[in-house]
Amino acid sequence: MQKKIVIFAPHQDDEILGCYQVIKEQPEQVYVVFLTNGDYEGRDVAQTRWHESNRALAHLGVPQDHVIALGYADTGMKREISFLWRLWHGEPQNLIASPVSAHTYHPDGGVEYHQKKWGAHAAYTKLAVLADVRAVLEELRPDVIYLPNEDDVHGDHAATPLFVCSALEQIEGYEPVLYRYHVHGGDDEHWPNRTGDVFGKPFNMEESQWAERIRIPVDDQADYLETLKMFVSQWEDEAYMTAFIKKEQIFYHQK
Repeated sequence: MQKKIVIFAPHQDDEILGCYQVIKEQPEQVYVVFLTNGDYEGRDVAQTRWHESNRALAHLGVPQDHVIALGYADTGMKREISFLWRLWHGEPQNLIASPVSAHTYHPDGGVEYHQKKWGAHAAYTKLAVLADVRAVLEELRPDVIYLPNEDDVHGDHAATPLFVCSALEQIEGYEPVLYRYHVHGGDDEHWPNRTGDVFGKPFNMEESQWAERIRIPVDDQADYLETLKMFVSQWEDEAYMTAFIKKEQIFYHQK
């Protein structure tokens, strides 16, 4: 019996960088939930990134209606400016607007999750993110969840598991299996390691977590490269993107 999988991705491309092989092995069982629109450089780029992810996921066989946009903001990597990190550490009802919007929107002009479920856009608050994440989990009730590692240096990545785990605590009697993936390891110019077929330890990861890593073989590195090349807007850092193409993908059990 195949298990239903939900991948929480802060931005468009994280789902492939972190979970390519998981998606490829059982695409029809996978749902991808994008917390932000990846709109750090504006709505035009957000739309482009949305199309890139949809193209890559369709290439792997994920049904179009399994791709969900929560529609929140992307304001940068450093935690002190990162949107989701600031929301998580702020007051529950505090509004944090971005240069692009103060409420959820669909990056391609469609209907984002909150509007579809409740008939209105959500203000950019911690409570709204928690409500959306919880509603997705209650609706889909996946057997397995993949989410970024809390130690990831990108603030949106580090905050995503905090929102997901908090939402899970609110759902009585529901205990899916959780795995974490790592995308930003402390120095994007040197991690992932640019040479070799296996990953070195991220610079910002505890040795104890690294020692318990789960290694999943990647069965088609050429297809992985083809999939990543669909993210044209992110290809200016080709060395970083291609560094993820190794003979393995690595996951970590929930702490």
